[in-house]
Amino acid sequence: MNMWHLDVDYNFTQPARDLEGWLTFMDQYDSPFITTKLALEWATQSAGKNASWAIKLAYVRGFSRHLQAMGIRTEVPPVGLLPYSVYAKPYIYSDIEIQALLKAALALKPRKQI
Repeated sequence: MNMWHLDVDYNFTQPARDLEGWLTFMDQYDSPFITTKLALEWATQSAGKNASWAIKLAYVRGFSRHLQAMGIRTEVPPVGLLPYSVYAKPYIYSDIEIQALLKAALALKPRKQI
């Protein structure tokens, strides 16, 4: 039987999916408890520096805290191990681009009212 199993019946599909992936990862390592090292390895397994890494690690952190509160031996990965978000460089539209957008918007026909 799978040692790490998560019974999910709530509406947080992405966190649930990520935690299922985490638990599958833990099963592969046959680890009896969560470690910060394993949590970091799992969260950063996608290529490149990904903004979702910190989010995935936060899911594991919350799950670890829950397990600790239940008296289960586990490590809680500390906050700040991974940058939380990577911001895209903003794009500033030129005057010509703004004029073209306005012209295109004015050319749109109204939608039919239902």
